[in-house]
Order: sequence, then structure tokens, then C-alpha cells
Amino acid sequence: MEKESIREYSDTFMESPRPISKAIVKAEDVRQQYTECQNCQKEYNDNDVIPRILPCLHACCHACLVTMENHGTLKCPVCEVRHTVPDSDLDQFRKDDTRKYLIMHLKVQRGSPDLACEECGKQKKAVSRCHECGQFLCTECADNHSKTKVTKRHKIVSLTELKESPFEEFQSKQTCEVPGHEEQIYAFYCKKCDRPVCALCAIQSHPDSQGHAIKQINDVYVEVKRVVEGLMSDVKHRTLSAKDTINAIDNTIDGLDAALKKITKEIDNAFEECVKALDRRRDELKDKLHTKVKEKKKILDKQLDSICVHKNNMEDSYEFSNNMANYSNNSEFLFFKDSIIHRLNELREEDFDIFPHDNDEIKFKPVKMGDDFNRLSRELGSIWSTSAYLPNTHVEPFDISMDKEQVFMKITLFDSEGHQQNEGDVDVRVEVTDPNGRTHGATIIDCTATEGLFKAKYRGTLKGKHRATVFVMGTMIPNEFSFHVGSGPVVDRLDLEMDMEKREHREFGDPMKTATPSEASQAMTPITDFMLGDIVCPDFVFDAVTCHNTIDILEEGKTIRAKTSRTKGKVTTRLEPGRLQIYRGAMASRPMHKAGLYYWEVGVVYKIQRLIRQGMLFEFGLAKLDCIDKHQSVDCHPAAWSVSARGCHVCGKICLQTWHNGQLLTHKALSSRTPSPPGTFVRQYYGFMLDIEKKHWIIVDVKNKKMLFHFKNLVISEMSEPLWPVFGVYSPENVSVAITLKTGRAIDSIPEEALESLVL
Repeated sequence: MEKESIREYSDTFMESPRPISKAIVKAEDVRQQYTECQNCQKEYNDNDVIPRILPCLHACCHACLVTMENHGTLKCPVCEVRHTVPDSDLDQFRKDDTRKYLIMHLKVQRGSPDLACEECGKQKKAVSRCHECGQFLCTECADNHSKTKVTKRHKIVSLTELKESPFEEFQSKQTCEVPGHEEQIYAFYCKKCDRPVCALCAIQSHPDSQGHAIKQINDVYVEVKRVVEGLMSDVKHRTLSAKDTINAIDNTIDGLDAALKKITKEIDNAFEECVKALDRRRDELKDKLHTKVKEKKKILDKQLDSICVHKNNMEDSYEFSNNMANYSNNSEFLFFKDSIIHRLNELREEDFDIFPHDNDEIKFKPVKMGDDFNRLSRELGSIWSTSAYLPNTHVEPFDISMDKEQVFMKITLFDSEGHQQNEGDVDVRVEVTDPNGRTHGATIIDCTATEGLFKAKYRGTLKGKHRATVFVMGTMIPNEFSFHVGSGPVVDRLDLEMDMEKREHREFGDPMKTATPSEASQAMTPITDFMLGDIVCPDFVFDAVTCHNTIDILEEGKTIRAKTSRTKGKVTTRLEPGRLQIYRGAMASRPMHKAGLYYWEVGVVYKIQRLIRQGMLFEFGLAKLDCIDKHQSVDCHPAAWSVSARGCHVCGKICLQTWHNGQLLTHKALSSRTPSPPGTFVRQYYGFMLDIEKKHWIIVDVKNKKMLFHFKNLVISEMSEPLWPVFGVYSPENVSVAITLKTGRAIDSIPEEALESLVL
């Protein structure tokens, strides 16, 4: 009976599965790298150059793999990724027969002369091929092949016909490798074993009674091919994106080369102008020197002329008087005595300046030269550049008051690795568009040396919503930011701008005492609800009495964080009555259940210490009391609704996710990096609008003014159990997280996005 079943199964599926599609492969469409080993450059064959596929989907021949294998590992010769050899057996890397068929197909298309008969071994020229045997045959072997009992029904196709035949004509039947099943083709697929099987295997080794699910191989092929084609499409799009990125990088490199030439010329031109200015100044100083010398010489020359005349007169008179005294007789001398005495007295009494009317005191004073000029020259010019990666730029807008120049925006630059950029001399520009559509330039303050960011100041003269556009090095950040100008003083939403280390001391303070409810309640701010129109802003704090013992509550019950390594000595594993034992967080000090609209806000600051792939960072939730402490989070309960940040398995980034009853509803990346590197610092502000009457819970991004999610059909009413706000912090070994409440009178306005969502 069993033999008959086997025969029936076998007879039904002895024929090869029907090909899904037929295609003629063009030689020009096949890369040489696909038909040759990338290590030895030999053409693949079925003897000594057998192609084997590595996990990276690159191929290498078996002989090369043998030489590359070292202690159970080898490195791909193409992408250089290192792979482990399963059980140190290279045969575990599957042989790729498709390449062999493809090479045959291409040789036939090209009319390759080295196609020899594979049957007789006499190296005769092949003229045809047996489809079933997959062998090329000469004329004599083809005749014999059609006459033997075993092969006379085989399909013999001439090489001329094969040139126009689809690729499938070159594919041989894949038969079962199980001993005794050699003639059985793979006609089925076992879903349990995840492998093709023949008809005999399906009956003997894969029965339904043992949980094996046998499917026809074509059905599985179509199903898997559809999945693979979908992935191929995704990878193709990613490849196009990669090509665009490569082009962008190449363009950037070309731009750098062009900028190098252009700016080098600009520097040369600028310094040539400086040199010209110095030359002009040198000539000016020389001209001034010559003028000064000429003026002094003129004065001295005038004095010199006068003195020379007087000196000559004295010399002449002296000579005349001396000659008369020595050579004249008495009477003659006496005749001239009066003239001589008068002239000599006159010359003797005549005054003249014995000092030069000017001097040779003229010097060059190197004002603003020497060390001063060296210092100045070092400050001449500046190269503006930044490694800021625009998608990582963090822009934080603020609402401001009218008619006062105030900081309305903070801009922090990060590189592609998420490292904050603290270099100055970066061209940052902000354009503000007022409600009337007029554009104004904001004042940019470089605070990189002190705070590691840039600030933008603006004096608003019109009330209402303003739009801001940010430019870094002349490139516009694609996001548009908005802020409001109001008539009165503006209250900052949450002051979470200091880094985590400073906040621990300056804002968090010491952990609250949680020994008894009375002590905790005395430390907390009294509960006073606040009304904004019809909306209740409930005043509540974190419940210090029930929070998990790994949680610190700070700032009069308004801030929580996971205890750090510095406070681990305070963590106790002893079970304390009334305290959360499993849920890693804290509850609000009051629940929500009375009819009405409620709104509160939360600020989150987190800093990545180590790489996060799938761990949770924080959670905000609404949950019934009896399901809060059943798990570390509340996202898996039917009576709980959760918003959490965690490493997302879908996109590989840190995402903000919404959950209900164990189902992931939405996920949105919080970080553009994949994954977020250590050192990543993020601040987020969330608003929560709860409509108990309509059973809606709305979550908004306060900072970016966006509605994130709208939970509906909450199980809540005045007659049902109340819902408690819960807040969880996780993975303190990987991330530092602080959550700060803003409730009651601290709420100054309700985001428009929350109000608009109520209407929907």
C-alpha cells in the first residue's frame, strides 16, 4: 500500500516544476564579475572553479575559499566582511549552479568556439545539447544519445536553436540528494524543515502526522519570490538613494576642490590688497619723511646763509684790520682807526643764534607694528567652515514678548556622528517672517565658546505667529519653525537647557525623602487645580510613596530619574509595602476620572551613554490601577494606553511609539541617526489632553507644535475605575533620563494642536 502511495505521489510530480517566467539573458547585461571568481579571475565551472555563495551574497570559487579559510573564518574578497565557516566545512556555503547555466547560455549566444562535446571526451566541437542531461554533444554523440534506451526520449536541441532559447532551457532538473532518491526532482517544499523535498521524502520523512507542512514547490517559490522582489525593490530604492548620496558626496568633494581654488585666489587677492595697502603706507611714510627733512633743511639753510654772511663780514673786517695793523705806517693806520673801531665794535655787538634753528631729530616709530602687527596679522581674515550635519541641527524656538529684543531661538549644531559642534566662525542666519508676510533678519549671537550654541534675537512689533527660516553656511534647513509674539511676559515652558551633569546638582537637588506618606506630602507642593477656559490643568506630582525603589524623585515631586551609579547604594531590593515592585517608574499623586477636559505637560531630557538598539528609554501612560504593577511597562494591557521611547526593531532608530494592549500603533523616529551614537543629547516637551467625556487622549509635541497621536475609546468614565498617569524610566546603564512635570498654574497656554484635535 505504501509503495502504491509512493508511486502515485512520485508519478504525479516526476515532471520538473513549471517555470514561472522565461527570459533571454543578453550578454551585455551580465557583468564579468558574475561569471568569474573575484579572487583568482578564473571563469566558474563545475570542476575546479566551483562558485560558492557567502552570507554577504558575494561569490568566490571553492579553491580560493580553501586558501582563505583560517581557523574557521574567512574574509570576503569583495566587501572584506569576515564570515564564520559553519562547522569549518566550506561545503556549507551553497554552490551556485545558476552561474554555470548562465555561462553556458552566454557561450551559446556568443557562438564560443570552445564549446566541446562533454560525452565522448574527444574534444569534438559541440553541435547540440541534451536538456535533461545538461551536456553539450557532438554530432556522433547526439545520434547515439537519441538511440539508447535510457536517453532516447531526452530533448536534444541544436546550438542554433539554443541561441534564441530562454535561459530556463539551460537549467537542469535539481534532483534529491538523499541516497536512493537520485532520480526524484524537488517538487515539494517542507515549511517546517524550510527546504525543498522530493515526493519520496515528502512521504517517508516529512509526514503531516509529525507536524510537517508540505507545499508544492512552485507555490512556495511564487510566495518567496514575491517577498524577495519586494525586498529587492526596497534595496533598489535604497541603492538609488545611495547613488544620490554618492553623487551628493562627489559634488561636495568637487565643491571643496572648487572652493579651495576660489578661496585660495580670494586669500591671495585679499593679501595682495593688504600688501598694496602696506606699500602705499610705506610710500606715504617715505614721502612724509622727505617732506619733513626738506622743511628742516630749508630752515637750517636760511640760518646757514645768514650766519655765513655774518661770518664772512667778520673775517673780512678782521683781515683788513690785521693788515692795517701790521703793514700800514702810523699816520695811515690812524686815518682808518675810527672806521676800523666802529666796524669791529659793530660786528662784535651784532647777535646771532649759536644753535641751529632746527634739529636732526627725526625717527620712525613702528606704531601697531612689531608684536602688535604680528598679533593683528594672525587675526587677518578668517576661514568659515563647519562639519555640522544639517539633519542633526537642533533648533529650539521660544515665544517672546512684543517690543522687546529677546532670544527667540537657540541653534545647536551636530556633526553626522551626533557630536556637538562648538567651533565658532560659522555662518548662521535666521530670517523671520511676521504675520503680515514681511521678512526681517534676526540678530545672531555666537555663544559656542560658553554654551556650545547660537542664539537668535528678534524684536517683535506685531502680535501673533511668526515663522523662522534657518540657514547654516548659506544652506537652508528644510524645516520651518514658528514662535509667537505676545503682549505680556512669556513664561518659559520648561527650563531644561543645562546639560545632564549640571542639572543633577543645580536643578534636581537631593532625592526626596520617601520614608512615610506624611513626610512626602509635606515636601510636595499643595495640589491646586488651575483653569484655562473650560480646560482643567490638574496640579499633581510624582507619588514618592509608591514609586519603584530604583527611582529618585526630585524638585518637590516634579522630577524623576533612575538612580545612577552614584546613588546605587540607596537602592534596596527589599519589598516595601505599597511601593511599585515591577513597574520601573512612578504614578501620579492623583488619578483622572471626573468628566471634563484635562491638560498637563512633561519635559524629557535624555543623554545616550551607550549604544541603544531595542531597549526602552521612557514611558508615559494612562492605566487602571490593577494593571500598573504587572509588568515593567503598561503597554501590553487592554486597560492601559502608552507612549514610549525605545530602540525600534522596525527602523533601527530611537522612536517614539504608541501602544495599546500589546500592539504597536505608531512609531516615529526621535533621532535621525541609525542608531543614536553615545553622547546624543535630546530635549523633548510633550502635552497631554484628556477628554474623559469623549474618552479621548491626545498627545502633542509642544516644542515643534505637532499632534503626535490621538487615542480613542478609552475605558474611562465617572462610574468606572479611574485612570492613573504613570511615568517610567529605563536602561540607566545606557541612557540618563529625567522627566519633569508641568502641571497646575505652571501651564500658561494650551497648544493649538491639542485644541484642534478635540474638534476632530
